[in-house]
Amino acid sequence: MNLKRIVLTIFTVFLVLGSSILSFADSNVSKDEAKKTAENALKNYLGIELDDKFESRIEFRNERYDDKSVWSMNWNKFKDNIDIDIDAEIDADNGKILELRYYNWDSNKDNKSIPSMTKEEAKKIADNFLKKINPVESTKVKLSENKYWSKRFRGENYSFNYVRCENEVNFDQNNIHIEVNGSTGKVESYGINWDYDMKFNDNKDVIAKDKSKQILKDNTDMKLVYSDIDKNDDNKPDRISLSYRPYNEKGFLVDAKKAEILKRDGSKGELKYKDIKDEEKEKIYNKSTKPQKRSKELTQEEAENKMISIIKDFIKDDFEIDRLRYEEDDNHHMTRGRKTWEAGFDIKDKDRDGHICIDALTSEIISFDTYIFNDKEEDFTPKITWSQGYDKAIEFLAENYGYNIKNIDTKLLEQRGYHYINGKKINKDSYYYDFGRIDNKINYENNSIYISIDAKTGEVSDVQYVWNNDVKFPVINNVIDKDKAKDIYFDNHDIELGYTTIENEKETSKRAILAYTLKDNYGFAKVDAITGKVLDYNGNEIEKNDDKDYSDKIKDSWAKKELTILSDSYIIDFKTFEPNSEISKIDAIKMLVNARGYRPYRANNIKELKFKDIKNDDEDSSYIKLAVEYGFVENKEENFNKDAKITRQEMAKMAVKLIEKEDMANMKNIYSLKFSDEASIDEAYKGYVAVCKGLGIISGNNSSFRPKDNATMTEMAVSIYKALSQGGIE
Repeated sequence: MNLKRIVLTIFTVFLVLGSSILSFADSNVSKDEAKKTAENALKNYLGIELDDKFESRIEFRNERYDDKSVWSMNWNKFKDNIDIDIDAEIDADNGKILELRYYNWDSNKDNKSIPSMTKEEAKKIADNFLKKINPVESTKVKLSENKYWSKRFRGENYSFNYVRCENEVNFDQNNIHIEVNGSTGKVESYGINWDYDMKFNDNKDVIAKDKSKQILKDNTDMKLVYSDIDKNDDNKPDRISLSYRPYNEKGFLVDAKKAEILKRDGSKGELKYKDIKDEEKEKIYNKSTKPQKRSKELTQEEAENKMISIIKDFIKDDFEIDRLRYEEDDNHHMTRGRKTWEAGFDIKDKDRDGHICIDALTSEIISFDTYIFNDKEEDFTPKITWSQGYDKAIEFLAENYGYNIKNIDTKLLEQRGYHYINGKKINKDSYYYDFGRIDNKINYENNSIYISIDAKTGEVSDVQYVWNNDVKFPVINNVIDKDKAKDIYFDNHDIELGYTTIENEKETSKRAILAYTLKDNYGFAKVDAITGKVLDYNGNEIEKNDDKDYSDKIKDSWAKKELTILSDSYIIDFKTFEPNSEISKIDAIKMLVNARGYRPYRANNIKELKFKDIKNDDEDSSYIKLAVEYGFVENKEENFNKDAKITRQEMAKMAVKLIEKEDMANMKNIYSLKFSDEASIDEAYKGYVAVCKGLGIISGNNSSFRPKDNATMTEMAVSIYKALSQGGIE
């Protein structure tokens, strides 16, 4: 660590821990009052009593963009491999509890990987906690579930998000979040975002949903776009598709009373754009030279010298290169398929560092950015306007990527360099310019050049160059009409009424108005230009929401609770789950992968599947690749046999692999199973069956194990539940 960083670290610690030297003129609540409020809240609501063995810190923050001040506190204790971390946040203006969080990690034991209570049981705990800590607010909320994210982030805890509801209409910008430990039943996290001064328009005389939907439809254009189809989420696309994407630069909000499109920034009038003429593009192109690819990568010395030359164009202060390294074809979207040199740099005598990445064969800038430590949120007068920043961005494009200018969409919607909070004008720190790529007059949404200009200094502060010069765009005929694509898009979208806030320079009080918007807009991105199918962000066809309750399938099951928890944790899906059916190999693999964590990007570690009957574009290839990655199956040149049934002894082996106890299972001649049919268990499986029996993962029936019987879906699911309950699974 260099001297500047040491000094900076000491200063930061002194600033945080020695907060008594600061002046908190904007705070109605003193530091001691906030600390006392937090300690009482932790004791009364989370059952936590702090002692003098905790290290603590307290920080005052004046958050300019949210127009509020807060006291932020942390307590930490680490002893005997037990790490306890506690956070609290108190509103510095009114003393209200904004956040409580408790984290306890005991490295001496295997922590469970799945809850032991159902989500409904945990919800009752969360509901009761909410009524206790927020007796008034609890009467004005509605539980909202985001299944999209819940499927991707699961573990021992259950999360509940309560959205504010006024006049029976949701106000998504205010919410309360509660997290319950699914094993202990204790609340471990609480947070509230609530505007007590917000005023709400009444919900009378609103226009009909159908009318608002038609307004949105009339103001929306459907544009053809090229898109990467990346089934494995590894930033290495399998192919490029052509689809229609909706564009409405005025926004997807309709005033529910005035029946007009709303812009969140509150601006009125026609949209304004800025662009350069074709003649200017021609001049830029003619002056530019396409960098030639070297036959061999830049040496470390050459790369460092090139970086120094580039940084000098950005930074006028003295700086020092560090952490220089060579990367090749990594998984980052900016550097995939490239050979690159990357480095950090320290700006001397400044609380500012940066990062740079260049192409090792062409020396082009792939990315550049700087960041400031302890950047204070203070009002300032911008040195340049957004329009002047645009000119600087074009100048940068011409100097560095001019040979691509004919394929750069330079037409951008003009942006305001400020916004309003309660009538107060807040200048933006930076201006952002995202120049898309166009080929065949069609936007390629996965390639662009992003440039940020610092409004305070007028200098380029951030560059991201995502561009594949070797990409081949498909020639596609029989494209559906854009009006048909628009019909498909809106026919597959529901619309909902909600409260929202709109910036207003004349409005000094906070007010939420009623507006219609498309429901679940994040999940539905586009329409296939050939088939007309509804696609998600990654090109997968979206199934229509099925609100049917399939839990009746297990109402009389001997494993109802375990199966319910597995469903709550998105390891099984009751829609496709048949409790008494014999389970196939692929369904067992899906359960195992979901239990370990469905992370498609990790499938990239398996370059190619060797199985004779599985192609790399198989609909289940990502699951099979992850099964190989996790060690559940071996990647061999043999048939995979997706539809083959799984025997109970094979199920035992899978469960042991899930908890990574194979070394124990492979110990020879030490186990006595004491099953009446022990002799019929294949020798290769006896250790696995023994481990499962010893850990209570799988049991027999009337003293027999039935090793050659095919396992049912319920038996496989319960073995996974009991395996996860052992803990220790990452």
